Amino acid sequence: MQADRVSDIAALAVVSVGVAQLKELDVSVARWRPPTSGWLGQPRVPGLASLVVEPKGSGVRVRLASSTEEGVDAAALLAGVVRLLRPARPLVGPELTFAPGLPVSAGMLADRVRDLLLPGETRDPHVRRADVLLTPVGDAGAAPACATRLVVDGTSWSRDGETFDVCVDPAVHRPVGRRSVPATDVAQASVRDDVAHLSGPGVRMSVQGWMTAGQVAALRSVGAVVGDLPAVLARQLNASGILTTGFAEALPDGADPLAWQVASIHERRHALRRYGPAAALDEWPTVSVVLVTHRTDHLAHAMRQISALRYPRLEVVIGAHGDRVDGVTVWELAQELPYPAEIVAIPGDRTLGEALQACSDRAQGALITKMDDDDVYGPEHIWDLVLARQYSGATVVGKALDWVHLQESDVTVFRPTYAAEKYASFVAGGTILISRADLGEIGGWRPVPKSVDRALLDRVLADGGLVYRTHGLGYVYVRRGSGHTASVRDEHFLTRTEATMPGLIRHPEFGTGDPT
Repeated sequence: MQADRVSDIAALAVVSVGVAQLKELDVSVARWRPPTSGWLGQPRVPGLASLVVEPKGSGVRVRLASSTEEGVDAAALLAGVVRLLRPARPLVGPELTFAPGLPVSAGMLADRVRDLLLPGETRDPHVRRADVLLTPVGDAGAAPACATRLVVDGTSWSRDGETFDVCVDPAVHRPVGRRSVPATDVAQASVRDDVAHLSGPGVRMSVQGWMTAGQVAALRSVGAVVGDLPAVLARQLNASGILTTGFAEALPDGADPLAWQVASIHERRHALRRYGPAAALDEWPTVSVVLVTHRTDHLAHAMRQISALRYPRLEVVIGAHGDRVDGVTVWELAQELPYPAEIVAIPGDRTLGEALQACSDRAQGALITKMDDDDVYGPEHIWDLVLARQYSGATVVGKALDWVHLQESDVTVFRPTYAAEKYASFVAGGTILISRADLGEIGGWRPVPKSVDRALLDRVLADGGLVYRTHGLGYVYVRRGSGHTASVRDEHFLTRTEATMPGLIRHPEFGTGDPT
């Protein structure tokens, strides 16, 4: 079979549940390239006898064969191709079972197609078949032992009597390629006969129904679309980093790149959180903030940063590293946090890597993120990392090192040297987020006294994992001059800057207030 893009294979996978048993599958995808050179995912298809992947023009050809006598359901094989060609690490959430008859809109969950509800199947009645059963509308058949039924009817998904508008596919409608200095080209929109026509500098396209991955990529130079748009298209544009409005006067000042970036990121957060599948599945993961400190004079600042975080499923593990940090004092301060907190006393002769591992061992969250005790974090910081993990499928995500406060000079510089929203080998160390399972799989934090962040990233990359760098908004890396653990001098951060401002930047996105 042939397909234009991986998203076409994903849509076909969910509508193929129960259609046929296959022993072999030969798929050619016309347009495909890996997120990083040489990367391939894992098909995770049971009974796979052979797998061949070879370039074909600007795309790829995949051939799979099953060793089982009866073959494998076509949906499972197609989902294996999706997992092989597209990074997709679903948010830690429920086990899904897919029923026959689902619409193509459920294709955004194709990477999670493993368990299928096939006619006439029998399973162990003592084991819960699924956490969530996905069924089409009108399927009132008896569900196997499962906790929840999620009914998918186009963009209308319903669970436990609550209806969700799900029209954003995070693997397609995403801001990959959106840089920290935002695009400000404006396209005009008009709708005729249910077809949206977009035109602007270097752009002329028609969109009917859902935006494709190719259309999202073609609009990368566009910062905003002005005109009346169907709600579904507007939400998909927003999730991709594009502002939508009926009036050009409502757009940010073109001479203010920070205002453009703030507006774009605000809209993409909203679209991805509200209109993606995670809301309908209620599967936003628990996150553990791990913070190690050996400086009592930084404790109050660190507690303020954590207290302001808005993510709803958060816990905090604080490592009191060495004799200079009084565990009792840390505990008393932690009682003011709005999140559960645990304090871990760590001897001073342990390295920073060992201290981080000791805290990570106590963490209960499905995801673990590292925070530093002197950096500045905005209230949406955790949300930004969780969303980036969802739409990138990367093993590790972190923020770009865009904003730096040099304490000795008392200036904040905007220095977007490392491109945002891309697969990379480097992220800001004070923003690393990884799942607890992946951290254990690669052997944890290395027991080194410094460069622990680089050591972790090297382990992930050597293991074939992906690292993704999202935008830097809402994070300020604080340089304390000669006393800082990093070896790079302050003068380095005063080169290749886009903007310099006195003092610490004042803006709500950084949790530092409004300059007005």
